[in-house]
Amino acid sequence: MHNNLNKSIGVTLLSFLISFSVWAEGKKKLDYTVYDGWKSIDRGYVISNDGNFVSYVISPQEGDSYLYLYNGTTGALDSISRGKSPKFSFSNDFLAYKVVPQADTVRTLKLEKAKKDKFPKDSLFIQSFTSDKLTKVTNLKSWTIPRDGGDWLAYMLEEEVKKQEELKDTTQTESEVTEVEEEKVNSEENKEEQAKEEKKDKKDKKKKTFKSKGKPLVFFRPSTGDSLYIEKVSHYDVADDGSGAYIVQSVGDTTEVSKVLRFNSSSFTVDTIFKQIGKIDKVITDYTASQCAFLFTDDTTKVKVDRLYHYKNKMKQPVMIMDTVCPTLPAEWSALSKGSLSFSRDGSKLYFGAGKRPQEEPKDTLTADERVHVDIWNWQDKEIQPMQKKNVKRDKDPAYKCVYHIKSGKIVALESPEFRSVRVPDKGNLNIGFSAVDTPYKRAQSWSGKWANDYYKVDLLTGKKELLQKEVSGRTALSESGKWVVFYEPADSAYYSINVATGAKTNISKGVAVMWVDELNDTPSDAGAYGIAEFTSDGKSIVVYDRYDIWQLDLAGKKSPVCLTNGEGRKQNTTFRYIKLDREEDYIDLNSEWLLNSFNDVNKQSGFYKLNKGKLQIVIEGDYSIYNPVKAKNANVYVWRKSTFKQYPELLVSDDSFTQAKTISNTNPQQKEYRWGNIQLVDWVAADGLTHQGLLVTPEDMDKNKKYPMISYFYERSSDRLHSYYRPAPSRSTVNWSFYASNGYVLFVPDIYYRDGDPGLCAYEAIVSGCLAMADRFDFIDREHMGIQGQSWGGYQVAYLVTQTNLFKAAMAGAPVSNMTSAYGGIRWGSGMSRMFQYEHTQSRIGGTLWNKTQKYIENSPVFFAPQVETPLLIMHNDNDGAVPWYQGIEYFMSLRRLDKPAWMLVYNNEEHNLTRRANEKDLSRRMMQFFDHYLKGAPVPVWMHDGIPAIEKGENLGYDLVE
Repeated sequence: MHNNLNKSIGVTLLSFLISFSVWAEGKKKLDYTVYDGWKSIDRGYVISNDGNFVSYVISPQEGDSYLYLYNGTTGALDSISRGKSPKFSFSNDFLAYKVVPQADTVRTLKLEKAKKDKFPKDSLFIQSFTSDKLTKVTNLKSWTIPRDGGDWLAYMLEEEVKKQEELKDTTQTESEVTEVEEEKVNSEENKEEQAKEEKKDKKDKKKKTFKSKGKPLVFFRPSTGDSLYIEKVSHYDVADDGSGAYIVQSVGDTTEVSKVLRFNSSSFTVDTIFKQIGKIDKVITDYTASQCAFLFTDDTTKVKVDRLYHYKNKMKQPVMIMDTVCPTLPAEWSALSKGSLSFSRDGSKLYFGAGKRPQEEPKDTLTADERVHVDIWNWQDKEIQPMQKKNVKRDKDPAYKCVYHIKSGKIVALESPEFRSVRVPDKGNLNIGFSAVDTPYKRAQSWSGKWANDYYKVDLLTGKKELLQKEVSGRTALSESGKWVVFYEPADSAYYSINVATGAKTNISKGVAVMWVDELNDTPSDAGAYGIAEFTSDGKSIVVYDRYDIWQLDLAGKKSPVCLTNGEGRKQNTTFRYIKLDREEDYIDLNSEWLLNSFNDVNKQSGFYKLNKGKLQIVIEGDYSIYNPVKAKNANVYVWRKSTFKQYPELLVSDDSFTQAKTISNTNPQQKEYRWGNIQLVDWVAADGLTHQGLLVTPEDMDKNKKYPMISYFYERSSDRLHSYYRPAPSRSTVNWSFYASNGYVLFVPDIYYRDGDPGLCAYEAIVSGCLAMADRFDFIDREHMGIQGQSWGGYQVAYLVTQTNLFKAAMAGAPVSNMTSAYGGIRWGSGMSRMFQYEHTQSRIGGTLWNKTQKYIENSPVFFAPQVETPLLIMHNDNDGAVPWYQGIEYFMSLRRLDKPAWMLVYNNEEHNLTRRANEKDLSRRMMQFFDHYLKGAPVPVWMHDGIPAIEKGENLGYDLVE
C-alpha cells in the first residue's frame, strides 16, 4: 500500500488545479519519453449509494496504477498502489478492490519466459467502513458483490487452503480473522471418506484418482468478520438482492461427484440440495436466491449430454425438467451448456438454451493429404462465404432460447433456425416476446447497406409467432409493458406505433414539420433517426429526439406531438438530450424533474439543463466538453467531468446544482512543466460555396512574428471536438494534436461536406481552400511547408489530394483505398462482408454500382492519377487489416515506386486497421514525426527513409538515426 486507507494524504483541492499560464523559458516540449507516464482515469469510477465515498483509478500508459478513495464527509483522499476495479457494497458497508502485481515484476517474468504458475497472483482488499478494518486476501481468482442488496461478498482463490492455519494466513485483518467453520461445508460423510482414503495402502494409491479442478470459495461479511470457506468449487452464482447464492462443488475419488450447495447470507451457512456422480456445467440463481437451475450429466462417454434441473425453496430435491426427451421440443434436441441460462426477474420463468443433441463425430478414415479443402461460393447464399466462416462458431449447432413455465411445468421453444433472436421485455417477466428476423434481406445487405428486419410477436405460452411489421430498417423500441412497438419508417419520414394486442399501426409523428433524422446526412442512403429516449411511465407516450429538441409522441396517435423543450434547442442551435441517472429505470416519468445535457453546434459549448413539466432551466454551460454524471443511488451527490483542450477531464463532486464542485483527482500534475497548445474555432467559405467550420491548434509558445509549418488532419467533421483533451500518447494511426503543437506545428482540422459521387473532389474543395484560407488569415503559418495526414477514410483523402495538388510538401496516408474499382469487389475481412454497400450507399459515397457509375469510380481512385503525384508520401497499411484490404496500399505504393515517386510504406505484421500493439504505436509515432520533421522543418533524413531497412536486418536495425 502506498498509504494506509485510514490516513489522509492531505491533498488540498487547490493543488489539483493545473496552471496553464503563458509559456516561459525552461518549459519543455513533449517527447517520446513522456508517453508511458502520462496518466488517465480508468472507466468504472464509482460512488457509494449514500454518496459519502467515491473511488477511482488513475493509470499510466505503462506501469503501476493507483486507486483512490475520496471521503466526501472529511475531504480525505487515500491512495493504494496497483489498486483496480473498485466496488462499493449496496449497503455502503465496505469498498472492495483488487491489487495487481507490479508491472516491472510481470515484465521480468515475461522476459524470462516463466511458466504461468510462476506469475504472482492478484490480491483482494476489503475496507470496512463500519469496523474500520482492512482485510487482505491473497491468491485471488475472482470476486463478486451482490448488485442490489447485502453486506457481504464472495471471492474465489487460485489454490486450495487445506488447514485452518493456512486460511488465517490467506485472510488477514487488522484484528483476528473470524474462524471458518469447515464442518458446515464438509459433512461427516466427507470426513469419513477422507479417513478411509488415508488408510489405503500404497497399491491403492497408485490407482487412477479424480482430481477436482474446483477452487476455494469464501463468503465474507466485512462488518462482522464472518467468513465461510468452501473447497473445490467449480461454479457459483450470487443473487442480485444479496439473499444468498448457489454453489457447485466438484469432489470425488475415482469419479467426479457434483454437489449443489445453497448459501444463506443471513445465517452464513450452506446446505446441500443435490449430490450425484457426474458433472455440472453451469448453475444460476434467481433474483432472490429462492430458486436455482443447473445443467448436469452423468454420461461416462466422450460425448456428454446435459440434463436441465430446477430447484425451488421447500423442494426436497431438484427436479429434472429436461433430458433427451421433451414432447414440446424437437426430438433431437437437448439442453446445451453453450446456451444462456436465466430466470425472469419475478421468478416465474426459466430461460435456457436447447438444440441439436451432441453426437460423437464419425471416425476419420482419410489422411490429411486425402482430405478436400474447398469453399463453395453460391450466388444464392444469404451470407457470402467469408461471413459464414466468421460466424461458424455462432452457427454450428446453435442453442435456441426456450422457456420453462415454472408453475405449469410447460416448456416452450421460443427460437428456431428462422427465429434466432427473441427478446422478452420487463426483465423476462411477460408472456409475450419479440423477434427480429433479417433473413429475407441478408443477401442484399452486401450491396444495399440496408439492415432491415421483419418484427414478430412471440407468444411465450404457445411459441406462436405473429408478424407485426415487415421490413423495418429504422430504430425500433419495445415498451417494457409489451403493449407497444415503435419504429421509424424512412420512406414516410415518420414514427409509427404498433398496438401489440390489436396489430394496429399508427403514424404518431404527423402534424409537425420536423426532421426526425440526421439533417446533415451526406451519404447516398436513408438518414438515421436521432433516436428514442424511452417510453413514459403512464404507458401512453414515448419520448424521441429531433436534431435539437425533445418530443413527446402519443402512442395512440390521437394527440399531436409535443415539444417538451419548447423549441428552445432549435432557437439556440443547442442539442438537448435526456440523461438516464438510474440504471434500473425502464420508463421516463413526465412529472419528475429531468436532467439534460446540452451541446451548441455553433460555439461548441456544453452543459447541463433541468426540465420540469415544460420549464427549461440552465444549470451550467460553458466553453468545455462535459461528461454525463454518475449519481449516488440514495443521495443528491453527483460525480462528473469536464474538459478543455488544455485541461484533462478530472473528477468533480457536487450536488445537482453542479456549482461549487470539488475536484477530487489530479491526474497529470506534470503537465505544467511542458509546452502545450492553444485551440480555436475557425470558419471559411470553401470552394463548394459553403461556410465550413474547423479547428486550428497552435503552439502554446508561438511567436506570431515567426513562420510555423502546418499539418492538416481530417476525417469527415471534427469541429465538435473543440474542447476535447488529447493526452500525449503513441499513435494508433494519426497525429496527436497536443504532441505536435508542443513540437512547434500548427494543426488544422477542417470539416468536410460531401456530395454523392464526388468524395475526392469534395475533400479537395474543403481541405485545400481551408489550408489556403488559414495561410492568408494567419501570417505565422508557413504556406511553403504544409502537410496533410489522415487514416482510413482520411487516408483515402490524403491519397487522392496528392494527385490533384502540389500544395503540400509531405503527406501521410494510413490504410488508404487507392483503387475504388478493385476495392468495390473486395471483402472487409474483419467482418467477412462485401465492400459493395459502402461505395453505393455509405461513406465512400459513389451512389451507384461499378457498372452504372464506372467513371465516378475511376475519377475518385488515386491510383489512376499516380503520374501526377509530386508530394512525398508515407503510407501505413498493415497486413492484417480487416477494414481496408492490404492490397489497396500495395497497389498505390507499387505505382508510385514504378514512377520513381518518393514513397514509403510501413507494414506492421499481423496488425489491424489501427495499430493494437504499443511497441508498434511508438514506432509509428516516431517515424511519422521524423518524416514530417524532414520535409516540413528541414531536419536530417533518418536512415530508414534514406537507405531503407533490408529484410535481413528486420527487428535489429530500426533506422531511427539521422543521416547528417
